[in-house]
Amino acid sequence: MFAGFGVSSPERGHNDYGADGAAIAGRIVLLLDREPGVNDPSSVFDGVVTAEVAQPIKKVHAAQERGALGVIFVADVHNTTGPAPSFQAQASNYWPLTPPRVERYTLSAWADRVRIPVVQVSPRVAEQIVAPSKRSLLELAKSAESRGGITPVPLGTRVSINTSVRHRTVPDRSIVAMIEGSDPKLKDEYVLVSAHFDHDGADGPRVFNGADDDGSGTVGLIEIAEAYALAAGAGQRPKRSVIFAAWNSEERGLLGAWAYTEHPIVPLDRIVAVLNMDMIGRNEEVQVGGGGRFRGLELQTAESNANATNIIGTLRSPDLRAAFDRANQGIGLELKYRYDNNISNLMRRSDQWPFIQRGVPGAWVHTGLHPDYHTIYDRPEKINYPKMLKIVRMVHQASWDLANAAGRPRLLPVAPAPSSH
Repeated sequence: MFAGFGVSSPERGHNDYGADGAAIAGRIVLLLDREPGVNDPSSVFDGVVTAEVAQPIKKVHAAQERGALGVIFVADVHNTTGPAPSFQAQASNYWPLTPPRVERYTLSAWADRVRIPVVQVSPRVAEQIVAPSKRSLLELAKSAESRGGITPVPLGTRVSINTSVRHRTVPDRSIVAMIEGSDPKLKDEYVLVSAHFDHDGADGPRVFNGADDDGSGTVGLIEIAEAYALAAGAGQRPKRSVIFAAWNSEERGLLGAWAYTEHPIVPLDRIVAVLNMDMIGRNEEVQVGGGGRFRGLELQTAESNANATNIIGTLRSPDLRAAFDRANQGIGLELKYRYDNNISNLMRRSDQWPFIQRGVPGAWVHTGLHPDYHTIYDRPEKINYPKMLKIVRMVHQASWDLANAAGRPRLLPVAPAPSSH
């Protein structure tokens, strides 16, 4: 069966598996990579940011839950510019000639749920699979853009899949602490302040210090925790409790934060907001020829961002944006709310993202990318310490205000797709 993009998103009114999913039960499904409206800033799938429901493993889970026996992925050829990718090109993404220095991982909680074979094929192979349907792969792919989802299409092809997969689980841990609130009722609600302490290690004598990414956020987290501890020692506590989380494996795919959302220490519906600090020690700088790391970001100098910091993630939480604006009143930073819907995918590139996906308002405080990002030149002597201090004070103030507020910030629901005519 061809099931379009293989996306199931009830909150967006989109379902590629039919009303009850019975059409794909006992079948192998052919699915497109990515998502509908991938290049449309007004797409209900988070604009041009890659939606979480479009992640391959989430598609596999959705197909498996509806009884699929296997999944075959192929490129969304109607959205691909240039020649269709060959088998060799696609295989190199999975098995590069030079193995990556930093291995790629996924969360064991997700991988362990996959019980069916999953493969990726080239468009040329996919054309052979769809041929008996008398429709081309391009024609089928274009039909998958239908608002609300596609009705699965029988392909009339019998496919046999043999796979061999070896799972290797690597233990990992994050560091979480808490200070209890003072209000008998509100202390069972929480504000979560976070940063990630992992980076990219070393390559022989070349050390990736990660001073800004994310030594800066980790230091800020420790300072904020100390401020709360000193206040508690002086008899001052906010009404709500505050959690301090130093995540591991952010660079491997936000795995520490995702793991917390899978097995939270306190229920996620008790967390009123997540304030995440990741790279708060420099000035955003995007130069000519910066490469794919800076895709979708306008050229800008460090001097133009000397007093600026980005707040990412408040598009669906105006209340959280207002909280930062209030906290900044006595500090005077230039707050920029500009990257929630950008092809750079910054919105989903730090640890607030998993919480937003689970219904928790969250924001990323981020001074921006720069040429030293993810290189050996991200060193501590390049940190803008006076600016970093202002940012940490602002985050501390915002967390204190949220912990004392009478109400909770709202997270607006995603907008459903308009019905087709």
